[in-house]
Amino acid sequence: MKFSTTAAKTAAGAAGIAAVSVFAATTAMAEPAIQPFGTPEQLHDGALSTSYTVSNLGPANVVIPGYQPDGKLYQADVTARADRGTVTPLVTAFNARAANSDTYRVINTVPTPGGINPGPIAQGASADGKIYFDVTGPPPDGVVYNDGVQDVMIWTNKA
Repeated sequence: MKFSTTAAKTAAGAAGIAAVSVFAATTAMAEPAIQPFGTPEQLHDGALSTSYTVSNLGPANVVIPGYQPDGKLYQADVTARADRGTVTPLVTAFNARAANSDTYRVINTVPTPGGINPGPIAQGASADGKIYFDVTGPPPDGVVYNDGVQDVMIWTNKA
């Protein structure tokens, strides 16, 4: 089968349009809100609204049954409040971040001591608990909420 010049031009044009579309979508994304620890931040998802507050990031002196850390455990306190609608806290969206941008995922493969319940929260109610991170490099100085594409909310002691 012969690859024609027209097919090559069409493919190149489609790739160019796709690249421009991705660039336009990326530049349209809003900057994340950066707040000091202890400040509530709102996350809106259609008709639902959740306020998250993260505080007290620091080393943890706990054992998490069924989890063997590769580094040093860190913990932070988190409160999720259902401001509008029944919401489900997305614990997996949290990461700890060091000043050099090293990022440590939340430990969510096993139940954690005092961990925040990932179950639904009725409007007006809240859930409190801890989130844990396995820190294998420089110590974190912030916690970020990432929607899978970008950081949406950031709490830090540098704000």
